[in-house]
Amino acid sequence: MPDNINVPGDLPQEEFALTGAPSPTFLDIAQMYLKSSRKPLSAREIVAMATRDGILKSAGRTPWQTMKSKLSTDILSHGDKSRFKRVFQGVFALREDSVTEYQAPRFVKSKLDEDIAVIPLRKLNELIDGPGLCLKPIDRQHLTQISHSMLRRAAEETYDVVQLISVFVVSYEDKFLTHMRSARLPESRLHGEYSMMLGGHLSVDDFSQLTLDLFSADDDLADCTYILRELSEELVLTVDPIVEPRGYLYDDSRDVSRQHLGMLYLVKLPKLSFEIGERGFLLNAKMETLEEIQGRREQFENWSWMLMDNINRIAK
Repeated sequence: MPDNINVPGDLPQEEFALTGAPSPTFLDIAQMYLKSSRKPLSAREIVAMATRDGILKSAGRTPWQTMKSKLSTDILSHGDKSRFKRVFQGVFALREDSVTEYQAPRFVKSKLDEDIAVIPLRKLNELIDGPGLCLKPIDRQHLTQISHSMLRRAAEETYDVVQLISVFVVSYEDKFLTHMRSARLPESRLHGEYSMMLGGHLSVDDFSQLTLDLFSADDDLADCTYILRELSEELVLTVDPIVEPRGYLYDDSRDVSRQHLGMLYLVKLPKLSFEIGERGFLLNAKMETLEEIQGRREQFENWSWMLMDNINRIAK
């Protein structure tokens, strides 16, 4: 598809028209909003802003995929001479910006000293009906209203709040990524246990994106910066994955899971090419079939039991 698009009579299903005269290119649009925002943005955010301002007119369900493809192709083709750079997987900035170009993440001295997003335990029933896998839209507006910031070290010492974390189930064809949690991770209650998910704590700053009025009420924000950043910290990919929201994960049968609410996403890899970002933290990473995972069920933590028991519903 060419960079410049005239306003046509009928558009292909996943393309969108650029309105106004003369029509700017996709890359011009991205440059304009990255410059005015003065911060990294995902392709979805760029498209949402341009749509709001009447510069882009969507004619498909996922126009941001076209924007992401244009930006990725420009970076691949021109390297350091591109006006753009990738700062997380699926998140872009201008080459001139001081933000560091994407690389394997470096970790803070102690993750327990980070401020994280929590919700009061008494409000948990406003999001889910009870323990288990809750397949439903992730209510970003409600999460924003009831969440607040708290030092992780303090949150670990109370059961009056529930910590919000992203949960990624990574799949390729009929296999799923598994790994063992090492003793270097701050959550000592999970050391040595296997898991079929990746994830990490979210901050209230991350949730500031959830208040944007650029998205429809039922938009899950799966391609927005905070989700893509969390994924990029866990998994280094050479291809853009498909990220789809699935709902919430909660289990009160164990202290560690009782203190956390997972926002569940399915990550589909278009090809089997990845590295673990948390080197030394996640061990023995490999892709396995459901049968292989269930064959050593006793080695996995309890959230993974819930995932493997419901994987056909999650990976549909």
